[in-house]
Amino acid sequence: MDNMILLDIETLDFNVESGIYEVALLVVENGEIIASEHIAEVENESLVHLGMGEGYADISKDPLKVKHFRNIIDTYKYPIVAHNVPFDRKFLVHYGWLDEDYECYDSIRAIKSSNPLLFSYSLEYLIKFYDVDTRLTHNALDDVRALYEVIIKASPTNWLPLYKASPQKIKKIVETTVSVEGQSSIFQDKRIVFTGASSFPRLLMKEIALKCGAKVTGSVSSKTDLLVCGEQPGSKLDKARELGIEVQTDEWFIDAVSKDLNLETATITHNRIATRGETRPQLKKIPELKDKTVNVALLPLKIQNKVESILLNHMEVSRVNKGLNGYKVDVIIYSDNGDYVLLNKAEELQIDTIPLSQFNKMILN
Repeated sequence: MDNMILLDIETLDFNVESGIYEVALLVVENGEIIASEHIAEVENESLVHLGMGEGYADISKDPLKVKHFRNIIDTYKYPIVAHNVPFDRKFLVHYGWLDEDYECYDSIRAIKSSNPLLFSYSLEYLIKFYDVDTRLTHNALDDVRALYEVIIKASPTNWLPLYKASPQKIKKIVETTVSVEGQSSIFQDKRIVFTGASSFPRLLMKEIALKCGAKVTGSVSSKTDLLVCGEQPGSKLDKARELGIEVQTDEWFIDAVSKDLNLETATITHNRIATRGETRPQLKKIPELKDKTVNVALLPLKIQNKVESILLNHMEVSRVNKGLNGYKVDVIIYSDNGDYVLLNKAEELQIDTIPLSQFNKMILN
C-alpha cells in the first residue's frame, strides 16, 4: 500500500474511558512521508520522557484537537494504518475523532501475513528483527516513525481492511445470534482465554472460538496461546504479559473471524479450512548449534517452549537448559529487551549469546 496515514496514539489504560493523551500521524504518499503531525498538549514536561502519554494532558474531548485531526484525514483521505489498529480505532471512534466507517488497516496482520514465523509481532520486536535503527520510546511520534521504517523493511503486500461491516452491525449480529454453524481453522489448536467486560457476549465469543478450532480455557497459563481482552482485563493481562503470551482486543477477535463469518446469517464459512498436506515454510538449520547445549531461560515462558521445540526437532542440539544459573552451556538465546546478570556472566565465561530476533532470522530462509 503506497498511500496511507500511519497513526499511533498513547493512552493510560486499556479502558477507553482513560482518554487520549497523544495522537501522531505520518501521511505517506507513494511510499514517502509528506506530512507529520503530533497532536498533544504538554502538562508536565519533566514526565514526558517516561512515554505512554505521561506528562501530557487528556485531549480526548478537546474540540480543537479533534478538528485538527479531522482536517488532516479529510485533506488526504488515505486509509489509516496502525499497529493493532482495533485498539487505536476504538478510542478514536469513541471520542468522535474518527467516523465508524473510515477505512483502517492493521500493520500487525499485514506483516504476519508476509512473515508468519516470527516469535513476536510487537513493534519493539519488529524493530530488532528488521534492524531498524531506532528504539521504542512509547512517545507517539517516535513510535509511528519507527512503524514506518518497519513497514518499509517488511514490505507487506497482503493488506486486509478492518471489518467487513461496521462495528455496530457486528455488535448487533453477535448480540442477537444464538448459535454458530460451520467450521473454520483460523484458530486451529490454539488455547484462548477471554477476560474483561465486553459488549460482545462471552458465550458467543467462546462458541465462535470453538468453531474456529480453538480450545477455550478460563485461566492463563504457559499453554495459553492468546488472551482476548475487553475493558478492565485485570490480573489475567498481567499474567499473559509475564509469560509472553499474545494479547489482543475483543474488536481484533471479531475482526479476525469476520473474514470467515457471514455477517448476515452469522455462520462460519469453509474458506480458511486448511487443506491436508498443505506445505509450511521450512526452517533453516544452524550448523553451529549442532550437538550444543543451549540455555533459553532468558525468554518469556511461552517463547521458551517454541524455541525449545525448534532446537530439539530442527537444530539437533544435544540439550536445552532452562535454568537461570545454567552456566555450563555453549549458547544462550535471550530476549532482546533486557539487562540480564546471566549475560554478564556469559561474557566472563566466553559463552556465545544470541538475541531472539537474530535467532529468528537465522532459522528463516
